[in-house]
Amino acid sequence: MKVGKVIGRNHSVSPKLGEAYCLRILLNKVKGLTSFDEIRKVNGETHSSFRDDCYALGLLDDDKEYIDAIKEASHFGSGFYLSFLFSTLLMCNSISKLEVVWENTWEYLAEEILYNQRQRFKSAELSLRVDELKNLTLFEMEQILLRNNSTLKNFTKMSYEDVESVSSSNNRLITEELDYDILIIKNDYDRMFLALTNEQRNIFLNIMSVVEENKGGVFFVYGYGGTGKTFLWKTISASIRSDGNLVLNVASNGIASLLLSGGRTAHSRFIIPFELTQDSFCKINPDGEFASLIRKTSLIIWDEAPMVHKHAFEALD
Repeated sequence: MKVGKVIGRNHSVSPKLGEAYCLRILLNKVKGLTSFDEIRKVNGETHSSFRDDCYALGLLDDDKEYIDAIKEASHFGSGFYLSFLFSTLLMCNSISKLEVVWENTWEYLAEEILYNQRQRFKSAELSLRVDELKNLTLFEMEQILLRNNSTLKNFTKMSYEDVESVSSSNNRLITEELDYDILIIKNDYDRMFLALTNEQRNIFLNIMSVVEENKGGVFFVYGYGGTGKTFLWKTISASIRSDGNLVLNVASNGIASLLLSGGRTAHSRFIIPFELTQDSFCKINPDGEFASLIRKTSLIIWDEAPMVHKHAFEALD
C-alpha cells in the first residue's frame, strides 16, 4: 500500500490585499477548519469579514500603538504634520482597523483647520460643524496621498471626503450663511413653533413639507400688518437652519430686511438691476460662489414682495 503525500507551497500574501491577507492568516493560524462557514464563526458569533474574525481572535493588533503615537505627536507636531503621519501609516498598510484609528485621532489632525479657515475668510468668529472639519481634514489627507500616487479610495474602510461639503466649506458666502449656533437655533425654533397660531402652523407645515421633499415651489402668503407674517418667516428660517441647511431671507426694502435674521434687500442679494425691463436678468456667474450658494439654498423668503415690480422676479427667475 502506497502512502500518499500532500505537499503544499507556502505563498505569501501582501497586507495590501485586505480580505485575502486576513483569510491567509486564518488558514495558517486556526486549526480544523472545514468550510467557509466555520471560518466566519468565532466563539459562536458570525462576523461579516475575515478581518473582523482576525480581530476577534487577537490575530491582528488593536492599533493602540498608532493611536498613542498620533496623540503623542500632537504635543509637538502641527495638524498638517499629523495628517502626513496618518497618510504615511495608510500607505504602509500597517493599521488593522483604519476607521477606529481615524475616529480616535481625527480631532488632532483637524487642529489647525478652523484657524486656517478663519484666516482665509478674515473672520475671527467663524465656526465649523464637525462634519465640515472632518471633510476638510480628509481633503488635506487626500492631497498628501495624491502626491504620493495613492488615494483614500484605495482604503475601503477609511472615510472619504465629501467633495460638495469641501467645496461649500471653501465658499465664503456659504460659510457666512452657515455661521450660526445650531443648538441656539433649535431652541429658538422649539419656542417659536409652539407659539404659532393654527393658521400659521398650517402654512408652516405646507411649506416645510415641500422643502423637506425637495419638490420646489412658489408660495404667496398674504396678511395685513400685524398678523404675524414676519414671525412665521423667522420660524421657517429657524426650522431649516436647525437642520444645518440654508435659507436666504430678503425683503423689498431695507427696513423690512432688518427684521429677518441675516436679511438683505432683494436687489443687493440677487444683483437685480435698478432699471428693470422685461428683458432684465441678474448677472450671476454660473461657476461663481454666489451661484453655488443659490444651488445649496433650501428656501428663499422674500418679504414685502408686492412692493417690487414683477420684472424683478422675472429677472431672478
